[in-house]
Amino acid sequence: MKNIASGLSFPGQREDFETESAWQHWRASETAQLQQLIVAMLQTNPDLARLTSSDLYSSLQSSSSTRPVSHYLPESPTVSRHESIRSRRSFYANGHQEYPDDDEDSSAFTFIPPNPKKYYKRLVEHCLTADLEIMLSPEVDDNDEVSLGILSAPHIDLINECALRWRIGHPYRAACFLDLVRQFYERNDVPMECIPEALQAVAKVIHDTELELWFTQDVCVLPSCSVF
Repeated sequence: MKNIASGLSFPGQREDFETESAWQHWRASETAQLQQLIVAMLQTNPDLARLTSSDLYSSLQSSSSTRPVSHYLPESPTVSRHESIRSRRSFYANGHQEYPDDDEDSSAFTFIPPNPKKYYKRLVEHCLTADLEIMLSPEVDDNDEVSLGILSAPHIDLINECALRWRIGHPYRAACFLDLVRQFYERNDVPMECIPEALQAVAKVIHDTELELWFTQDVCVLPSCSVF
């Protein structure tokens, strides 16, 4: 909340939005969500209210908190493994450059990476790859049903937890997932049937939050998916 009041780039600033009203809408929503997180932490561990800043880090490491729910994607329909998932060899054939640590305003946080959105996208990419690996393993029969959303429940939980704490909004989550599914599809790693599933997630977010209220950089993720 101090970063928001100071106009720092993380988790967001006026320059990230097209209009003043969009900025004010996001700032009010983000502040309210952060306040809810603080309340949840204090309800779980009231002693946190009496800690100094230097004591807070060690206390957070040793305590578990009640975790607010942050839904990533709805349950996905299923099809047989043979119909839904193809070879992933091209994924490993293409090199993947590490994301640079170029967000100084988030680098001071202990549990938040230097560039949250880029690390988030890499996390989702790794989870998709790992779940595709399992789907194509000999232990899974070709006739077994698998989710068109690809991601397993444990990975969805992991992604939700990171998104919540790294302050990744739902618009970027949906746009990022669609962009990754597009990349996998172009490498022939997943079938066309997975595309409508990802598009539905974007449509739901747009229904909940109009594009005019999104981060401009989040909106820019969508044109690359316009081929669908």
